[in-house]
Amino acid sequence: MCSVRNYGSFIVVLSLLSCAALAQSPARSQPPAEALLFAEKARQAEGRSDWHEAESLYLKALELAPDWVEVMVNLGVVYNRQGRTGDAIVMFARAAEMAPTLRAALLNLGVTYFRLARYEQAAESFSRLIESNPKDVQARQLLALSLIALEKFDEAVIHLESLLAGNSHDPAALLALGQSYLRLKRYDEAATRLEELVRLTPDSAKAHLLLGEALDNSHRPERAIAEFRRAIEIDARLPEAHYALGYALLKKGDIDEAAVELEKELEINPGFMMAGYHLGKIYLNRGQVADAALLLERVIVGVPDFRPALEALGQALLKKGDTARAIQVLERAVRVDPEWPHSRYLLGRAYQAAGRKEDAHREFAESQRLRQEELRRLEEKVSNPRKPPRR
Repeated sequence: MCSVRNYGSFIVVLSLLSCAALAQSPARSQPPAEALLFAEKARQAEGRSDWHEAESLYLKALELAPDWVEVMVNLGVVYNRQGRTGDAIVMFARAAEMAPTLRAALLNLGVTYFRLARYEQAAESFSRLIESNPKDVQARQLLALSLIALEKFDEAVIHLESLLAGNSHDPAALLALGQSYLRLKRYDEAATRLEELVRLTPDSAKAHLLLGEALDNSHRPERAIAEFRRAIEIDARLPEAHYALGYALLKKGDIDEAAVELEKELEINPGFMMAGYHLGKIYLNRGQVADAALLLERVIVGVPDFRPALEALGQALLKKGDTARAIQVLERAVRVDPEWPHSRYLLGRAYQAAGRKEDAHREFAESQRLRQEELRRLEEKVSNPRKPPRR
């Protein structure tokens, strides 16, 4: 599942809601006077945050008026206030079954499911609300967030675009939409929406960082670098901002400045393994073998099956003369991806350094075979492009 913590103010609407009033549904009979009295006293107890008393009084009201759906919803809210989400769901679902268009029942049911990370059920509740009222903005916001949490970004963007059609100046929706387009790798659309977000919130470091990511992935590196720099100007400790700038500079060939930015990222965000990997590679290429090995060892602790880091660490260990450890690391790299020729080649070098000639010969031969196979596949792809399907 996808985390939704980065979608900012868009989740403000998740505060639990209670019924606006205790008036009975027009289609139902008037509750008995005693039930009305219990319900009013329950509301007063809620106002005092006396949840136990409110629960007791709502239950008494329901004994006298068992089909009073508004009281069911209020009782569900009281259960939620006490952390009894299972009981709350029972009440909200019962009210929604008896009154399928009662907004408070479906909204509270969906919010409760969402808070429990039961996003499928949450999406179902919010979808029912939209079916009954397509103009329900809050329900559509919550449905979009549920879909994002389910990583159904293609569906989420439909609802987010609908929200923006009604309010094109909603920064939270633009943020969620831009991030969703990024996850879908629809970078041009992400850049368009995130440029709108930056115009609305020019002092948002997060907005500039995301726009930079979209621009970088849509092959506009200079503009991307400018956005990354702006994000850092606004918030020099924003996680992943220094990494984004450092990686963009690395691709551009500005190695020294890239290293500085990657080092800053690791000061802020020491567990960010991609920054550690790229910085370790820079150290290795500079001949800072001990620094490279130390950093890359940390990387593979965090991501033990990251083949590129295993290869880089194996190279650093070979240069240090630690052949035994290099063999351990490179054997792991081959286990991770037995079909990757460079891992085989490096392992052959490690075996060669250890005097294991037969093992080295085997790995060199396998590396060569894999490279030739890779070249053959590439040649076939170039010489035999797919023919268009017959109409």
